[in-house]
Amino acid sequence: MLLSLVLLAGLLVGPASATAAETLLSQGKPSTASSTEEASLGPAAAFDGDLSATRWASAEGHDPEWIQVDLGTVTPISRVKLTWEAAYARAYQIQTSPDGVTWTTVHTTTSGDGGTDDLTVTGEGRFVRMYGTARGTSYGYSLHEMQVYGGGTPGGPDYQAENATLSQAGVAANHAGYTGTGFVDYVNTVGGYVEWTVQAATAGPATLTFRYANGTTAARPLAIAVNGATVDRDFPGTGAWATWSDVTLTATLKAGANIVRATATGATGGPNLDKLTVGASSGGETFVVAAAGDIAEQCTASSSSCVHPKTANVVRSMNPEFVITMGDNQYDDARLQDFTAYYDKSWGAFKNKTRPSAGNHESYDPAGFEAGYKSYFGPIAFPNGKSYYSYDRGNWHFVALDSNLFDQSAQINWLKADLAATDKRCVAAYWHHPLFSSGEHGNDPVSRPVWQILYDRRADLVLNGHDHHYERFGPQNPNAQADPNGIVEVLGGMGGASPYNIENVQPNSQKRLSGTFGVVKLTMGDSTFSWQLIGVDGQVKDTSPTYTCH
Repeated sequence: MLLSLVLLAGLLVGPASATAAETLLSQGKPSTASSTEEASLGPAAAFDGDLSATRWASAEGHDPEWIQVDLGTVTPISRVKLTWEAAYARAYQIQTSPDGVTWTTVHTTTSGDGGTDDLTVTGEGRFVRMYGTARGTSYGYSLHEMQVYGGGTPGGPDYQAENATLSQAGVAANHAGYTGTGFVDYVNTVGGYVEWTVQAATAGPATLTFRYANGTTAARPLAIAVNGATVDRDFPGTGAWATWSDVTLTATLKAGANIVRATATGATGGPNLDKLTVGASSGGETFVVAAAGDIAEQCTASSSSCVHPKTANVVRSMNPEFVITMGDNQYDDARLQDFTAYYDKSWGAFKNKTRPSAGNHESYDPAGFEAGYKSYFGPIAFPNGKSYYSYDRGNWHFVALDSNLFDQSAQINWLKADLAATDKRCVAAYWHHPLFSSGEHGNDPVSRPVWQILYDRRADLVLNGHDHHYERFGPQNPNAQADPNGIVEVLGGMGGASPYNIENVQPNSQKRLSGTFGVVKLTMGDSTFSWQLIGVDGQVKDTSPTYTCH
């Protein structure tokens, strides 16, 4: 980063180029695998930028096996580079998919010999995987790194960062891999920005792809403002300052000139920015949300039996847009000193993008009702001075509720008004106590009035915790009757607390797992949603159907 303050100003008069250079797309992106030999060899290690010290390894002695990466949006793919450990694939395919279900093979070999395979391919997809069909050794499959490269957003003009208006940032050229005459290096302070004037022929949605490098291990967040409307985005570490990656979002542009500003919100400034690419949006943008409840017991990663640091690693591998918690964030009494000593050491890494809710254990604090929870999360959990709140992302309206207070009319009246005011097509709500559960706590009628309100407003998804197991239900009404216009419930109470048994299977329960720790990975589209349960070993434990919003 810059050692001294450089204030430069440049006026952008048009895009520098309409041709995007090859970009590393996969580093730090969410990843999954068919199996993992052990927790320390999970799939995220194959996308962390380290070519020798870390690796993914599948279970030994089994074919086929696969590892895949989620690029976040359908993208042209030009090259895939595989850096094998000793356990390589003799026969494998490189495949792409728009949805993680339907796959197209873009490369096939039956004569792999390990080492490094640098493959030129032609195709496009949101998901890219290596599908191994024959091992080259008696072990499994093991990759130090899988790197997916592509040409950026097809047809979209590039706006070089060095030609933009800059504040508390300057143009540099001391790291390789940039595409224009240089890149922008933020000063290490809050408030520096890069501002482009983007031209649009017609009004409508567009994709904004920021090519960046971040040679640190910590994300460098930016507030992205489009004509004054701001969203926050993390720019994760890319492994080295000469390793470039992309962050893409969808925004609505007006016809003519649009102001796009990327402002550093952290004390270390922003990432290095190479360019902004503007492309047409298909209206199908998706984003990933991590969700779990019942998280931090009083232990740390120094104990091999401590689970919440392991589920935090699952969240880290997802690189979600934000994190939802469904209560009982900290055991046993949710005191501030316990939040600081335990939760903060694991899930605290995502605190700034966590949207929490309270559980019954948050109410046990000897210092007062939810005192430690409020002190730890502050305005994140109490944005309007209340422990319930709502927010929007894309075509989704999210509602965080406090089921400790479901017997109080203030929250109920607020919920009715909040739902009446939203114009979003898709609605998700989350809190701690589930109306429906096959676990030890069972169904909790305290949630029935809230369910009825959500059902009447045609809400789509409810997430809960409290029972320490995983369960998903088909669409149903508040009376437990299957209903295609009903709400889908996900119970995700396996964030780290000791598991509970399945005791009384409820109607419409479609999947139940006890003793499986993990995190729910939600994929939210403009009008659809689905999820997977990702275990602490990096494996997919369950995959939901894809639902369409009401």
